[in-house]
Amino acid sequence: MNLPFFIYRKLRSSNDKSNISSRIIKIAIVSVFLGVFVSLSAVSIGRGLQSSIKEKLYSLSPDITISTYENNSRGIASEKINNFQLVDSEIKTVFPDLKFENIIEKPTLISKNNSFETVIFRGVNDGYSFENFNKFILGSNTLNNLTSKEIIISKSLSDKLGITVGQNLTLYFQIDNNQRIPNLRSFTVTHIFNTDFPDFDNNYVIGNSQTLQNIFKWNNNEYASIEISINEKSKISSIEQSISSLKSFQKNNLSIKSINSKYDNIFNWISIFDFNIILITSLMILVAIISVIISLFILIFERIKMIGIMSSMGSTNKSLSKIFIYQGIEIILKGMIPANILFLSVSIIQNSYGFIKLNPSDYYVESIPFILEPMFIISLNLIFAFISFIVLSITFVSITKFTPKLNINS
Repeated sequence: MNLPFFIYRKLRSSNDKSNISSRIIKIAIVSVFLGVFVSLSAVSIGRGLQSSIKEKLYSLSPDITISTYENNSRGIASEKINNFQLVDSEIKTVFPDLKFENIIEKPTLISKNNSFETVIFRGVNDGYSFENFNKFILGSNTLNNLTSKEIIISKSLSDKLGITVGQNLTLYFQIDNNQRIPNLRSFTVTHIFNTDFPDFDNNYVIGNSQTLQNIFKWNNNEYASIEISINEKSKISSIEQSISSLKSFQKNNLSIKSINSKYDNIFNWISIFDFNIILITSLMILVAIISVIISLFILIFERIKMIGIMSSMGSTNKSLSKIFIYQGIEIILKGMIPANILFLSVSIIQNSYGFIKLNPSDYYVESIPFILEPMFIISLNLIFAFISFIVLSITFVSITKFTPKLNINS
């Protein structure tokens, strides 16, 4: 028979619910519950935000942009690349498996009901892939192609100008500073998008690059930038270096910019989440373990006479420790199991319905995302249980300080 476990069960069944130790144990269970729940939530939300923001960036922006130095310094692909076909051909020869898109961007003025907005017309080439961008399109209709008479605008511009799908919009283009009367073009709004990135939503409309080529008298094979998408994001840096060393790239004095450098402020910001996750998790686990230790010390002092009697009857310190280790395990399990159940319930409900909202202007997402990875959930629980067991084992070394004579007389 397992004597320590038998004694633990007897003590557990005979506990007075109104005594101090019973109340302290309840507090310890609540501390463990909160510690595990908050730790799981912190890791899940932190990783969820990182994943959601990165996914949006990769869907919204190319991994690598090749353009002139003037374009990259301004942040607008408005000046055409010299010898575009030669540059484009050499890059595609070296990297035939990459995905290429050709872009032209020009400032324009929107006029609607005596209201004017200055935006950037982003002209995409025929056959441009909207596969990643379709997740930002509102409504059930997906976007496959844009003709020279069609554009898509953001929800923020749509609300500001009172424009809906199917309505016409007039845009004004100025070819040079000496032009007194700008070029007018009328477009039909076919879709409305919402990326939750204010800098993009407030400043861009998307149309066909052929429109800009006609207005600014460019040839059909002339563009202002080459945008490259890479499936393996870990290779972005190495591919960027390889392209920058190509002869045509150097001859035409081109500039290359990766998504990491373009949005370095956002990537740096979300990298801070890792430190915050570690800090919150460490503090919550520490508080929970301290509560368990305090509760068990109180239990030990309550049973100090019993410890003395059992020691005088030949019980070893190891056997005595096991009695209280069982109590510690009970406290930890009573806190951990409900914490995991609540965490999983909240995560599933939040991901399905998005009840807890965020400000997209600050966090680039509309609601808190929970990422559910079985590996990190199991790992965090095991780490908490392991640390708790080690700390409890060390704590019970204190039992050896009680001599039988002292404990009996107490």
